[in-house]
Amino acid sequence: MEIVIIGDEATRTGFKLSGVTRTYPGEEAKTHLTKMLQDDSIGIIMITERYAEENRDVLNRASKDKKRLTPVIVEIPGSTGAIAGETDPVQELIGGGLGGRGGGGG
Repeated sequence: MEIVIIGDEATRTGFKLSGVTRTYPGEEAKTHLTKMLQDDSIGIIMITERYAEENRDVLNRASKDKKRLTPVIVEIPGSTGAIAGETDPVQELIGGGLGGRGGGGG
């Protein structure tokens, strides 16, 4: 299964350097997201928070209508960092799965 990145140029370049071959500009997210969500070869779609917000309707609809486990959609900070006031969706997913907020280890 493939990993796909949707985001700004710096984010896409960083992931390309780590070996991810499928990256798309965030400005084209809406065009590509619908197709990606139906593509069986894609396991993970990583999208920067900015473009996730701009395409929240598509992402919410995909989450609501999901009939299979993949692709998993992960929102990541862009090259300028996390959006102020945003919660970490991965942290919430893990915390919700464990019955509370993650972290700590004490």
